[in-house]
Amino acid sequence: MLKIYHSHSLLNLKDLLVLLIERDPLPDPFRDEQILVQSPGMAQWLKLELASGLGIAAGVEFPLPATFLWDSFARLLPDVPERSAYRKEAMCWKLMGLLPDMLALPEFAPLRHYLEQDETGFKRYQLCGKIADIFDQYLVYRPDWIDAWSRSESPLQPLGDQAWQPLLWRALQQRTEALGQPGWHRANMMEAFVESLRSAPADCLPTRLFVFGISALPHTYLQALQALGRRVDVHLMILNPCRHYWGDIVDPAYLAKLNRRLFGERGPEAAADYLESGNPLLASMGKLGRDYLHQLQEMDLPGFDFFDLPGDTSGENDTLLGRIQRDILELEDRSREPEGADHSGWKTPLADTDRSLQLHSCHSPLRELEVLHDRLLALFESAPGLTPRDIIVMMPDVAAYAPHIEAVFGSAPAERRIAYSISDRSLEQESPLLQGFLTLLQLPHSRLRVADVLDLLEIPATLRRFGLDEAAFELLRGWIEQAGVRWGLDAGQRESLGLPAFEQNSWRFGLRRMLAGFALGDCDGLWQDLAPYSEVEGLEAVLLGALADFIDLLEEAGALFRGERSVADWVVEINALLSRCYAPDEQDELALSQVRRALENLALELSDAGRDEPLHAEILVDYLTQALSGELSGQRFMIGALNFCTLMPMRSIPFRVVCLLGMNDGVYPRTLPPMGFDLIARHPRRGDRSRRDDDRYLFLEALLSAREQLYISFVGRSIQDNRERVPSVLVSELLEYCAQGFVLPGDETLAPDDSARNLRSRLVVEHPLTAYSERYFDDSSAELFSYAQQWLPAAGAGAAEAPPFCAAPLAPETVSALELDELLAFFRNPCRHFFLRRLRVGFRDLAADALDEEPFVLDNLESYGLRSRILAAQLDGRASRALAERLRAEGGLPVGTAGDRLYRQLSDEVAPLAQALEPLMQHPARRAEIDLQIDGLRLTGWIDGVRDDRLLRYRPASLKGRDHFLGWIEHLAGCASAGTLGLHLYGVERRKGVQQARFRALQPDAAQAELARLLQAYREGLSEPLPFAPNSAWAWLRQPDPDRALRDAEGVFSSGYNQPGEGDDPYIARVYGDFDSIRERMLALTESLFAPLLDHLETEKRP
Repeated sequence: MLKIYHSHSLLNLKDLLVLLIERDPLPDPFRDEQILVQSPGMAQWLKLELASGLGIAAGVEFPLPATFLWDSFARLLPDVPERSAYRKEAMCWKLMGLLPDMLALPEFAPLRHYLEQDETGFKRYQLCGKIADIFDQYLVYRPDWIDAWSRSESPLQPLGDQAWQPLLWRALQQRTEALGQPGWHRANMMEAFVESLRSAPADCLPTRLFVFGISALPHTYLQALQALGRRVDVHLMILNPCRHYWGDIVDPAYLAKLNRRLFGERGPEAAADYLESGNPLLASMGKLGRDYLHQLQEMDLPGFDFFDLPGDTSGENDTLLGRIQRDILELEDRSREPEGADHSGWKTPLADTDRSLQLHSCHSPLRELEVLHDRLLALFESAPGLTPRDIIVMMPDVAAYAPHIEAVFGSAPAERRIAYSISDRSLEQESPLLQGFLTLLQLPHSRLRVADVLDLLEIPATLRRFGLDEAAFELLRGWIEQAGVRWGLDAGQRESLGLPAFEQNSWRFGLRRMLAGFALGDCDGLWQDLAPYSEVEGLEAVLLGALADFIDLLEEAGALFRGERSVADWVVEINALLSRCYAPDEQDELALSQVRRALENLALELSDAGRDEPLHAEILVDYLTQALSGELSGQRFMIGALNFCTLMPMRSIPFRVVCLLGMNDGVYPRTLPPMGFDLIARHPRRGDRSRRDDDRYLFLEALLSAREQLYISFVGRSIQDNRERVPSVLVSELLEYCAQGFVLPGDETLAPDDSARNLRSRLVVEHPLTAYSERYFDDSSAELFSYAQQWLPAAGAGAAEAPPFCAAPLAPETVSALELDELLAFFRNPCRHFFLRRLRVGFRDLAADALDEEPFVLDNLESYGLRSRILAAQLDGRASRALAERLRAEGGLPVGTAGDRLYRQLSDEVAPLAQALEPLMQHPARRAEIDLQIDGLRLTGWIDGVRDDRLLRYRPASLKGRDHFLGWIEHLAGCASAGTLGLHLYGVERRKGVQQARFRALQPDAAQAELARLLQAYREGLSEPLPFAPNSAWAWLRQPDPDRALRDAEGVFSSGYNQPGEGDDPYIARVYGDFDSIRERMLALTESLFAPLLDHLETEKRP
């Protein structure tokens, strides 16, 4: 007999299950108990609970409903195959073969128009997949339609533009018969199964069957269970949130809409005269369970209730969460306002200490995780018996949150570490190798940007295959950037993407430059219109060979996934590609086995469909992408740690604490628009499945499964402009129910709307934008706190001066000899020199590692480099055309006329400087040797560019403060050694023309005295970062007006709109965060070291 057991508690149902098994064990100890569940996670939980209740959980199977029924069909009906001929995959491939011949029929005109210009068959494949999915839904939810269509009848009239569906279904049946496959499917098997049950031998049936906690079953499944119940005991255990019958209650929103449409003139209570909403949360979120309950009621089956005793308000039911759950259980509406109420005394008071329901508004998913981590630590502290396994954290898409979970929970220090696991991530999200393989599949449509290709090469299995390690990879990265590679394999590959066919800045372009440089060495000329890149030397050529092999592999893979082949050929080719691309370790072998299994399944499905024609690569790629992006069912769910998982059916296992993240408007409940040809959507029935209704019921189940606390967070503020964002409509409904039915202590005398507003503010915690906000540490709000000690210094930074980068100078270094070049490098950026020389730390600009576009527009550094080369060519009298060809051959100019125009522009800009320098360049250049002994330190080096006994320095851009200071240091060294008599500085500005600055000579003794002060500053700068930013310091030093000097210095140091400041330098910024932190010491240092510079600087002028 089929018996139905209702309970609002899964624990009650579990206890009942244990009791039934314990009191009535199976007579045959070798037969297994059969317990149907809806998910592997539920099966795992139930195993643990059965083991706890019975002492052991052996001889128990937990099949899913569809699997159990198909196995039952196979035992009782003849010729039932192991794989149904009407699986979605099988139907898809059969429809692929049927559809082309049927498109000529008039009924198929809508499909014919859609499939126009489908050269590869990919649109047909996608369409057939959707049709197969719809037919699969019909088999479960509309078996009467399928039965009528099989008899050439039409239960739906008229079908209109969907008249092709019955014809296509019958053609699918005929194709299946022609293949010699059994015609069984879920629609026609049910009646035969019910009939066969009457005479089925007992050993073909389970001794008994439990159906545990499944939220809803299709009507056909219930019919099968009812028929099975006539032979064996079937115990249907239902998680029912309400002890009363609620199959006829309606959603308040629907009730309001009905009022407006039919009874607008009679007032809001008109429809309530004959329709009941009961509890508004249950009515709004419970449609799935309500329809299921209605179906069970119509079957007129014996039912048993296992609810808590009425009136039991003990324990957890005294909390806000417990009272909400109790209201749903008793079908009560606490939020209904009494008629004429002008105060809030009728509302239920909420205790000050009640934190059973928490709502948190954050600015981003990362902040949601940071807030959650702190809240969980507080929970563990306040509830000593609570463990991570007592908590579940669910979200609409765990993949979107996985990086933030790893960043927050994975990086927490040991004293704040919470053991956790992430479930439901797809195969490709788990494996870098699979991510890389899926990228390989998309190569025909890829621009082959440098970053993308390096990501493929950096996969450990790929590095091993090509004999590379991390050091070799970094060396190759530098070569690739310097050789001018940006994107695209070659001109042909770019043309295949519908883009202009040019070779410059492509992978072949860069490889040819590197190979030519290795073969020819350092070469100033061109070779076959290429500028050889000569940095590859000696044994490093092996690395270049590996890179060339890898690019060849990518080219072959791109060609492979453009054509069409038989499935057998695809299997051979892809296996060969995998072998050439990867040298797998044990973990990688598991990922590769998934690829091979997907290929085997494809071959099997096509064989079952009787298809052996070539398959286009576009179809294959889509199939493999879908297969490898599937979820790992139940992956690491409930292993004793804090579980992060996706909100899905039957995750309503009881937990002491249930956390829901990402409850954002438009994200949850999820909406999946029906296909235009979905007849179920056009002709709905009670019990039809809907993604939106499923999600609403999942939220209700999560609300009911929380035993002590329900935690909800959402992105309630924009991270860009702090604008408010509304949460999910489900959160809003829950919050509104609380606000209308509960009141804070002391608010009883307020109007209902005012007390509701106060309660909303109390329940929803608005969190600051950042984790280091002062509000987390200043005790201004009991709801805002943090366990993250690392944010405490940053939180106080606004109220107190930040501690110095160096609390005390490092031990001084003994310096007895110094090269002039190192002294110049020091004053170029003293902070950088301190990090590199003393701390041995360097900061790499990761954003600039991979340039993925050819040089459309040059940045300042690239432009300066080109100006320097153009100026050098003009001063040497070299042909301008030859340099332009060289630059283009290096990939340093934009392609085509844009490059010509840019070259002419830069040439015109530096030409005035070349003209100004030409008379000075007539004097022969010489080198002046520096060898000075100053205060126990020997300063040595050479000064180049001495002409007519004067030091000449120039740059093809405007003169900066750095140029004046470094020129001054060289000038001092030259004067101290009597090697030079003066200094000429030249620069050029785009609009103002040539700049010129001249320095008068100093006496050797005076020059040495100035150098002594600079050398002392150098020694100090090795012990702590010297507070000196040369460009900012010059802006202050050159300006006689003190107020304007400060403004100018701050303007150079601080960044402005689209203009970085000198203080943005990564080395300076790590020591001196803003201008105020460096100002006083920098100005004093500049005054003491460089004030004499102004005395010897002749007025700057522009000739």
